[in-house]
Amino acid sequence: MRKHISFFAIATIAVFFFSVSTAKSQTTDSAALKAEQGTIDELPAKPFRLPALAEINGSPFLTADYQQGAVELGQGKVVTGVPVKFNIFNNAVMVLKNGEELKLEFFELVSYDQADNSGNIKHVMFKAGYPEVDGHDDNSVYQVLSLGPKVHLLKFMSQKVEDAATLGDYSRKEIITTAQLYIYTPGGKIKKIKNSKQALQDALPELAAKIDEVAAAKKLKLKSENEISVLVEELNKP
Repeated sequence: MRKHISFFAIATIAVFFFSVSTAKSQTTDSAALKAEQGTIDELPAKPFRLPALAEINGSPFLTADYQQGAVELGQGKVVTGVPVKFNIFNNAVMVLKNGEELKLEFFELVSYDQADNSGNIKHVMFKAGYPEVDGHDDNSVYQVLSLGPKVHLLKFMSQKVEDAATLGDYSRKEIITTAQLYIYTPGGKIKKIKNSKQALQDALPELAAKIDEVAAAKKLKLKSENEISVLVEELNKP
């Protein structure tokens, strides 16, 4: 009887350690896949002719300098330490590779951290692949203000050159930037919104009661991009 019990105990322990070892191996493999590090040479980037805007006031870029960012290519592959800059005028993410400015052809997500005027760190994200709306197709790049399982808050920026008012007789041209906010529900639709609580409730009728609740609790008027971002962050919480 004791021999039988001992054999059973040994067999049980062996199965236990085999299971733990297998689980660790699977976890390690999964983590490795999730965090697979790519190289800048793997980026799908091509030469791109930048617009000739030297004689025009304003910049076609969101930031003056390249930012050290990360490019997610899909399938768990991420390339870090990439100099990136968003070209608003051409709706393109630019990367700096071997001193050459190139256009990033496709990506899952581009992000970088940047300090604002108060020294607070802001996580800046760009993403394409959204449904068609207002003449934008799935190649159009949006700045993602909030990214979550329930709602994405997106900003589409565009630029055009216009004549600027001057005091003299000479003419001057400048770059004018406009922005439009959109709400996207993963697996659903993308909708243009205005800065108002009613517009958000119309775009997200299934979350209308929650929007009322969050707006009241946080004292949000929902008239600004920042307050709408705060709301969406709350909506995405479990």
